[in-house]
Amino acid sequence: MYRTLAQWRTSNCVREVKKWRLKNAFQGGVVCLAALLLTAFPPAEGAAFHIKQEADAYIGCEVVLSLSGDETETPGVSYEWSLTGNVKPIRFGKGGLECRFTPYDAESVSVSVSAIGPAGLLSSASVSLTVKEFAIDISLVEGEPFMLWDPNGKRDVPAEGLIAGEPIRLSLRPVPEYKNKINCRWTTDAATAIRGGGEEPQVTISRNEIGDAEVSVVVTDASGVVLGRGRKNIAVPIARATVEESARRRSAWKQWLEASSLWDAKNFDEALSNAVAASETDSDTLEITEGLQVMRANHARVERSRKLHEEAEALYKKERLIDALKTYRRAQVVWALPGTDDAIRNLEMEIDKLRVNRQQAEWLKDTASAYDQEGFFEDALKYYRQTLTLAPDEAVVQRADRIEKRLASIAQAKLLAEEGRRLETTGQLLDAVGKYKESLNSNPNEELAVHTRELEETIKERRARAGVLRREAAELQKKKNNDAEALLRYKESQALWPDPDLVKRIAELEKIVTTPRQVMRSAEDFGIGTQADAARLFQEAHALYKQGKFREALDIYRKSYAISKDERLATWIGRVESSLKEYEAVLQANALIKEGNRLYSEGRARESLVKYRESLVIHRNDEVENFIRFVEENLKKNGSGEKSGGLVTRS
Repeated sequence: MYRTLAQWRTSNCVREVKKWRLKNAFQGGVVCLAALLLTAFPPAEGAAFHIKQEADAYIGCEVVLSLSGDETETPGVSYEWSLTGNVKPIRFGKGGLECRFTPYDAESVSVSVSAIGPAGLLSSASVSLTVKEFAIDISLVEGEPFMLWDPNGKRDVPAEGLIAGEPIRLSLRPVPEYKNKINCRWTTDAATAIRGGGEEPQVTISRNEIGDAEVSVVVTDASGVVLGRGRKNIAVPIARATVEESARRRSAWKQWLEASSLWDAKNFDEALSNAVAASETDSDTLEITEGLQVMRANHARVERSRKLHEEAEALYKKERLIDALKTYRRAQVVWALPGTDDAIRNLEMEIDKLRVNRQQAEWLKDTASAYDQEGFFEDALKYYRQTLTLAPDEAVVQRADRIEKRLASIAQAKLLAEEGRRLETTGQLLDAVGKYKESLNSNPNEELAVHTRELEETIKERRARAGVLRREAAELQKKKNNDAEALLRYKESQALWPDPDLVKRIAELEKIVTTPRQVMRSAEDFGIGTQADAARLFQEAHALYKQGKFREALDIYRKSYAISKDERLATWIGRVESSLKEYEAVLQANALIKEGNRLYSEGRARESLVKYRESLVIHRNDEVENFIRFVEENLKKNGSGEKSGGLVTRS
């Protein structure tokens, strides 16, 4: 028995906080304005109060009592609690307005409390609590159902009840819910055994005979205090003999199914053996006993067919092919054994070999000719060669030779085109054109022909541009102080189209030019290139665009357009330019918003308004406009509203 007395003094106050926040859509900047007001409201003295119980009291569970009524809000009041009963030491909270404790038996607990002010006792209240044990709900844990064989339906069906000797899983739960760890002591009747979990909320039992399994449990908390007790009777109506009978008939049916499967797979002897075993295991199932009779009759036909096969094989060895064919056909009528069809077919083919070969060769030749006409030369060659293995034909030989030469030309053309692409990649454009033309002579290809013409046009443009740059360089060299610009033009000309005469001139100018080196323009900068070059540049630009490098991407998009003149690309370039302009405007506006936020947080509200308005000139923002109106209204209410080193304060 414990008796606890405690006092707690407290006062009440009300606080109110208001916050203002501006969120910028791009920088995530935040501007906050806060005002803190503090007031106290004293209640009337002498008002009554009472003890409020939050929930029913249960053994081992914390009970929460609180005070309610006008008295609880009186400043300067302390509270004196008194408890009688088997409980833990008491905890107080909320300035003495709340009392918590845990009962440890089912006896009642008496509680009283007094409110004491400066002038003495104000009022008091008391309550008697009834402590309850937990109700223990024991339930069967549903698992996979035990299956028993249904001889009529030829299938397993769930057992209608529990089976003697099989494990039974039970689970308990305290009612109401108990959130802490619990210990259990399970007990059973003499015919029922605990097989696992005797101290856990889940237990496994089994009963060795039919009847009712009687199960009891005592539930305690971690310290051994009894929380509740439970009891349950569980019916076990199915005997082990029923299970064994089910297993026997199930096994027999599986043997019969295996026998049927073996028979279908032509394993006749093994099938009959399994069928006999199934009948010996279960002679009560008509499907098995009657099926065995049919299988025995069919097995006799199988034996007769086997003997006819032996006779046919002997006739074949004596080269009596017609008689052998007739005997095989007799065996097929008696019972179709594996291999009978093949034996008959092979004999028929051997007897009529010349006719069959001739017809097959004709079909192969027609198929090869169809592939040849459609341009599928490799397939045509394969079928022409198959034709020659069946029947020699000079016309077929000539066709096969022609196709072999054509395939050789195609392979050679492919090698020449690949060499041309390699030369083009390394900048050897004239040699590349030569290889492309050789490839076209071996095997015409419209796509390669178009590319070759484009490359020839590119060579022409590069030569012409190189000549223009050389002339510009010569004119610049004649003028004073233009050697650096002239050197750059010579180098650009040499990069577009090499000229041995320029090598010496460039070397001489490099000796006297001391100005910083300038960036040379490439062929793409002059809009010179093939459609393949334009596609390559487009891919490079698109990769930069995906990385967010919009300005670098825009420059390369323009180079691609200078070559391709694709109007769809021109439209895309316009969209990228507009987006880039918008993006840069947003960045500039965000920088001004950030500066305005800093000024506002320093209490310089009027200066911050200047920055906010400058940002709106660059990029419109509804949140900024709303905040400007808020600041202007605040300034009107509070005068200047500015304090050195502080925020604008609303009162």
